[in-house]
Amino acid sequence: MKAAFWSVVLFCWAGGGPASAGQPEILFESVQKVYSDGKWNGRPEIEFWRGQYYIFFRSGLKHELDNGAILALRSKSDTPRDWSTVPIIDGPDNEAEVHVLATPQRLFAYLVMEDTHLLDQVTGSTVIYTDDGTHWSQPQPVYSAGFSVWKPRSHKGVHYVAADVSGDNPRVELLKSSDGLKWEKVSNILQEGKSMTETDLVFLKDSTLLALTRQGRLSRSRPPYTEWTNHNCSFLGGPALCRVGDTVLASGRCTTRTFPDDQPGGAMRTGLFVVDTETMQLDWQMNLPSQWGGDTAYPHFYALDNRRMLFAWYDGEVWKKDVPRWADIMLAVLRVE
Repeated sequence: MKAAFWSVVLFCWAGGGPASAGQPEILFESVQKVYSDGKWNGRPEIEFWRGQYYIFFRSGLKHELDNGAILALRSKSDTPRDWSTVPIIDGPDNEAEVHVLATPQRLFAYLVMEDTHLLDQVTGSTVIYTDDGTHWSQPQPVYSAGFSVWKPRSHKGVHYVAADVSGDNPRVELLKSSDGLKWEKVSNILQEGKSMTETDLVFLKDSTLLALTRQGRLSRSRPPYTEWTNHNCSFLGGPALCRVGDTVLASGRCTTRTFPDDQPGGAMRTGLFVVDTETMQLDWQMNLPSQWGGDTAYPHFYALDNRRMLFAWYDGEVWKKDVPRWADIMLAVLRVE
């Protein structure tokens, strides 16, 4: 495994500017390339479980139509460094994505499965789990066939996840579970007659639930989360949300056509935004550093406290159909001021 390390303490990286009046500043404490082996490594998820950090990700030859495997980086201690590589699962089908949920007893990995011959054809989601960090269960189906889950969250002892399905009745559903295995429908977050995919969730201090969907929707609901109001916002591929203190951050894939910067290379970027929970808009802060400006983003946040968070994303070469590409796993420590 190759690795490089950059240490930075700054706000203005890759086109970011001074924070607007009343908005927080986002500072970098460090940026690392934590995994690079010449293959396509992407869609990372961070979790802390039983005294160690984990970064799960998909590893394959290319972005799509590839029999990808799921790997994890595991820290040596309770500090996010000194990583070892752990194989998680490599079945006969394409494990396209992994989403992780930790409980005191178990660590769950939810796998979005795709057809290896049909582009972006989701066949469903499965789940595996471990009770000791070493031995993993056999995969079992999650919810219903054809549904793709995205970044499960826990709130007041209940697990929640957004699940989307295409076909004749495309929609994004909110599901809940008490054990991480059996999921039941709570409500429809979105049902607009067209495909909506990749929806992340974040709970505010007053238990309000926000949902950010790839196709430019920011939705809001109050307990028991059966009714939603939906707002248009910026399109973000592979969106992620995180609340740190009173600040809600969002990230995902964007382009320099909409959010320009002075980095060389292609037009694709991993953007960082502050969510205005009053106007329900995303306020752009900066683009993350990119080696190529190509296949990038699908980030994940992990809040460390009320000011600091880990932030993982992948950064890869410009996508070319049916051509193996290189993509690396990146990790930053961010601080909100």
